[in-house]
Amino acid sequence: MQKNLTKNDNSVSENRAAILNGSIPKTLFKISWPIMVGNTMQVLYNLADTFWVGKMGADSVAAISLGYPLVFLLISIGGGMTVAGTTLVAQYTGANNQKMVDHVAGQIFTLVIFLALLCGSLGFIFDRKILYLIGAPEKIIGDAVAYLDIIFAGVTFMFIFFVFRALLRGVGDTKTPMKMMVFSTIFNIILDPFLILGWWIFPAWGVRGAAIATILSRAIAGLYGIYILFKGEKGIKLYAKNLIPDLEMQKGIIKLGVPSATEQSIIALGMTILMGIVSNFGTMVVAAYGIGNRIMSVVMMPMRGLSMATTTMVGQTIGADKVERAEKIVWTAVILTFAIMSALILITQIFPGQIIKVFNDNEEVVSYGIAFLKIVGLSFGFLGIRIVIGGSFRGAGNTIAAMILALISLWGLRVPAAKLLSGYFALGANGIWWGMFISNFISAIIGLVWFKHGGWKKNKAI
Repeated sequence: MQKNLTKNDNSVSENRAAILNGSIPKTLFKISWPIMVGNTMQVLYNLADTFWVGKMGADSVAAISLGYPLVFLLISIGGGMTVAGTTLVAQYTGANNQKMVDHVAGQIFTLVIFLALLCGSLGFIFDRKILYLIGAPEKIIGDAVAYLDIIFAGVTFMFIFFVFRALLRGVGDTKTPMKMMVFSTIFNIILDPFLILGWWIFPAWGVRGAAIATILSRAIAGLYGIYILFKGEKGIKLYAKNLIPDLEMQKGIIKLGVPSATEQSIIALGMTILMGIVSNFGTMVVAAYGIGNRIMSVVMMPMRGLSMATTTMVGQTIGADKVERAEKIVWTAVILTFAIMSALILITQIFPGQIIKVFNDNEEVVSYGIAFLKIVGLSFGFLGIRIVIGGSFRGAGNTIAAMILALISLWGLRVPAAKLLSGYFALGANGIWWGMFISNFISAIIGLVWFKHGGWKKNKAI
């Protein structure tokens, strides 16, 4: 096996040494905090859109909330496939094989661009039909379609950035993607009021303006990401020869990536079905659900950061044949996540009304939103455990286990519980919120038992 990490990639070598031999809590924090900041920027994309669109009324907020599950489906396919890039790059980096790191990068890039073109085209053609199928209210479906059409048209830029971010995470560089996310988000936030509300010389495009701002800011990040990868100074270099499809390698990528993409797509589809359940209770509940989910995504920032750091660290330690250290990394991440998320619960329990009113002050929306935060918020620690366990499975190359765990959580627990509690047991919107709580709690227990069983140790990807 060729071992040739380049001498100008000092930061990559330092990260690898820390992952394989350094303090586990310190290294988890070092890798995860830029991811947390980057995820915060991702959330701010959505929050900024929701804030400015909210100035146009609850119907406009409901329109982008209605479209969000389809956007998430799109992101899930692209982001899910790039998980294979993180896993393979991490394991080859742990094995100190630079040649294969670069080869994987080129193959992932080619594959994901193809997927972007395919998914964008299908989404653009069928988004209206899908919205009708899930029971979208007639008065907001026009705005929802207008928003989605623009997002689907610019999906290639989104996918390019996903590739860049996933590859650099594999080598342990989380700071570069963070910096690009910060710039892209600030650009989006600046554009939003001009394009949504019609400031200065711009027309008021409403939800269309929110979509245009998102695509423009993603395009800048994606194109600069291509430049960095071809330049090759961040531990990975794209070579033209590696962009030529290698069928054997792409089979391996697909084998790893399809379960992750399926996992994320299953989540997105479940969110779409859940949105259909929510829609039965009217526009105000839809708006509250959309706002609640965006607030929850802010609170979830630490758990997602630690989960992605766990994927990288487990991948590199597995690649270096240090299985016992990989297990210690996971248990440390689980404990840290549960402690942090339990502390954050207090915020949603003490200040739920004040938080909801930042986005919409309609009394009915605020009332439903408070119930959402008070009920779902109690399960944040358990949701964190499930997400970190899933990240550990991915790092080890066991993306099927992560997929099954997500499927159980959403389709086995959340969707049926929400349907039964809100309808059959007549709890209304609160039944949906309790369904979310139940799924987070039980899936965390299942994940812990599964991880403890130890089968993930046998799934090295390289």
